Amino acid sequence: MHSHHSVTPAYSRHMECVQPSPNLSPAVCRAGYFQFSAKRIVRSSCIQSRALYWCKSGCGKVSVNGVTHPLEPQDLYVLPWNRSIAHIPDAETPMFTGHVHIVPDYRPGAEWIPNVPHEPNHLSFNSPDRSDALWPGFKDTVRLKIRTDEPIGLLLDYTIRWYIRTHGSDEKEARHLGHLIARELHRKRLDTVDTHSDYPEELRRMLNYVQKSFHLSPTVSELAKMIGRSRSHVLKLFSSNIGTSPKNYIVDCQLREARELLLSTTLRVAEIGQAVGLSDPYHFSKLFRRHVGIPPSEFRRRHGPFSSTPSVPASS
Repeated sequence: MHSHHSVTPAYSRHMECVQPSPNLSPAVCRAGYFQFSAKRIVRSSCIQSRALYWCKSGCGKVSVNGVTHPLEPQDLYVLPWNRSIAHIPDAETPMFTGHVHIVPDYRPGAEWIPNVPHEPNHLSFNSPDRSDALWPGFKDTVRLKIRTDEPIGLLLDYTIRWYIRTHGSDEKEARHLGHLIARELHRKRLDTVDTHSDYPEELRRMLNYVQKSFHLSPTVSELAKMIGRSRSHVLKLFSSNIGTSPKNYIVDCQLREARELLLSTTLRVAEIGQAVGLSDPYHFSKLFRRHVGIPPSEFRRRHGPFSSTPSVPASS
């Protein structure tokens, strides 16, 4: 694995201002998984929560307050309070999603109701005990990319399973999870904003290309041609700024995607290797074991949340 670049001064300067206010009382009030069917469009006219809406597989679209957004695997949408929404599944591969609803400020001591209003006629609609709050960087609909095995992905999966198991009955746990998710979400947003911001422009171009095209296994010569420089210049840029070689960086991207596919799909190990640009099954397994410590099949057995889409009752 390559070593990560050191935290920049910009990161340190802005860390404090993006943290959720300690005076707020966020709480998880609803969560679940939902497998959409190809012809089912689900609509709600006014939902009073901040929702984290995660596409785990399949695809489609989501319309929030009249604006339509694409929905693809690894998309995490952070949705605003008082939103209208329509979930529009793809006709051939309808999405399988996870959702976590958070009330940003749920008054301590108020009656605990582990649910959120989806329509104005709901009993808790416009409750004085529940309110929205400023989340810096999340004023409107925000689209992020997350992986199942990164902290925010693990936390959201845990929260959904917790809610399915307990129906959100434990208020204290719901509030703890609300705080944890809010903080982790803001860290994710900051990481997304600051990624590669202090690298030379040539390196940023190459990194962006690799992250989009790692499945093609680009070579150092191809990267050099892309920026019009020599191979030695490319090697120096990677080494001095990231502390690794282009080849290792590309392999890291391939194996990171492979871990995601092992955790979130039922593709065979060989198919996953092909999908990330490592078409030789033996070479793929050897690389995976060297970098991760265990074979791909063992990684899936230990860490995979499920080997097929779970049949759990839930709604979005």
